[in-house]
Amino acid sequence: MSNQTEFTDLLQPNLRALNRFVLGMVGNPTDAGDIVQETVVKAYIHFAEFRAESKFKTWLMSIAKNEVRQRRRSQLRSRIAYFETHQLEHLTGARLDDSPYRHYLEQETAGMVEEAVMSLHPSYREIILLRVYDSIDIADAARRLSISRSAAKARYHRAVHRLSETLARRVRRPLRPLQAA
Repeated sequence: MSNQTEFTDLLQPNLRALNRFVLGMVGNPTDAGDIVQETVVKAYIHFAEFRAESKFKTWLMSIAKNEVRQRRRSQLRSRIAYFETHQLEHLTGARLDDSPYRHYLEQETAGMVEEAVMSLHPSYREIILLRVYDSIDIADAARRLSISRSAAKARYHRAVHRLSETLARRVRRPLRPLQAA
């Protein structure tokens, strides 16, 4: 007996129960039909992995349950709607650039950058502070630090590189939770 025939023989008596099971989980006949099809395809593809230690029906239902979960996860992701800023301002009557959350993110970002700058080696910190915070050109920064212009350029580029590495590591950690007022 071929795998296809064996699969069909095991599937046929369980197909009605599979349909009822999935419909009961999702409540929508169209979605249920799609999930049943995906379940049957996956079961067929992985039929060689089926071990007769459990009933075929149990194995089939567990695949269906995973398909339902996967569908729900993807639906949750797709529900996140992105609006144009002017659309949200029109709907809410509020200006988004005055949003408390936006202020929080700006403060959090500024604090993260400040911590990263302050964690740099003093020679790198000095050049960043002069160039970025004080808006001094490279020649003036070199004079103030008593180094050559080319040394100032090299130091600045190394400092920016180190700063970007530090920030990249810190961005991977989650933001601090909002504090209750």
